[in-house]
Amino acid sequence: MACVGAMIAGVSIILPWPVGWLFVAMFLMIAIIRAVSDGFKRWTTELAVTDRRVIYARGFIKRQSVEMNMRQIESIDVDQSAFGRLLDFGTVTINGAGTTHEPIRNIDQPLVFRNAVTAA
Repeated sequence: MACVGAMIAGVSIILPWPVGWLFVAMFLMIAIIRAVSDGFKRWTTELAVTDRRVIYARGFIKRQSVEMNMRQIESIDVDQSAFGRLLDFGTVTINGAGTTHEPIRNIDQPLVFRNAVTAA
């Protein structure tokens, strides 16, 4: 999003004055709204690892909570893109006994989380 904003800012120099700045203002507003939305999602998400279970809860008004016993966890998969490796975030999928697959998307330090679950 920042790269697109920088490109629009560069193009705004070429475009007539009001049109170029209108594009810059529009992308700036989109970036601010996206940052506030992502921050709110982060604020309303809880992750906990105890010696007996993993607890994942998210939501503000509509609350979704997933608890999984440690003895039911078969494996933990970590998926990180190249950008995720640079900024240290990714998706962790907890595979439980049976058909339980719980992806936890865009968490910080997914390898640390995986190590905390496997060490407990």
